[in-house]
Amino acid sequence: MKNNRSSEKGFTLVEMVIVIAIIGILAAIIVPSIFNYVGKANRKADIVTARLIGTTITNILIEYPEYNDIFYSGPAGNRADYKVKISGEEYYYRNVARACGTKNNLNTQGGFQFYMNGKGWEQTNKKYNAITDELNSRIEEIIGGQDNMSFIPMRSSGYKHPADECNHDDRDGQGISSSSRDKSKTYSYTDRWLIGYRISKIGAKDKTRGAVEVWAGDSYGRAANGPRCRLWPAPPSYY
Repeated sequence: MKNNRSSEKGFTLVEMVIVIAIIGILAAIIVPSIFNYVGKANRKADIVTARLIGTTITNILIEYPEYNDIFYSGPAGNRADYKVKISGEEYYYRNVARACGTKNNLNTQGGFQFYMNGKGWEQTNKKYNAITDELNSRIEEIIGGQDNMSFIPMRSSGYKHPADECNHDDRDGQGISSSSRDKSKTYSYTDRWLIGYRISKIGAKDKTRGAVEVWAGDSYGRAANGPRCRLWPAPPSYY
């Protein structure tokens, strides 16, 4: 009796090479698109968070008029004053409060590097205590009431900003601090949320009260602030 056996034919080496090549081409097209989408989504999420932070501090200044004098009482020679640039505009910015954007923040003091555990708002000067206390009492408005959350998540901490939009500490007069985390002309690290306002010049006791701003900052900067990119109001178009 003759057995009927169906002929079985596998992939040839050429066919497998063609399939692998096609998969490689598709991966080269799709994977960068996925990463770009995720990065864009993270930046959009940070803009939303910055808007919530800005709305919160604005509401505090409206509800408690006496806090306006505290918020705008920066002393002369304030180490939290910066010359900044955003969307081609240059001006001076004073930082009032900061909050961790990652669980662990690298900080440098006295030549030593150490990590600060994530925590809520802290002031850049003791006179701002009332402001930070009120901000911390409303932190759930920003983080959505998440249990055991000790920081305000920043989703795009590794984003590389365009070279002409970078803000550096400028301690050496060359636009890049000698102690910068990244000595190149691009800056890619942000791990803090910053709240502050515009001033007429560094160290000035302004009578005018500039608009409240929320920045993404770097804990490596002067007074552990280092504003890198304004996220509220009017974040840069590239972001």
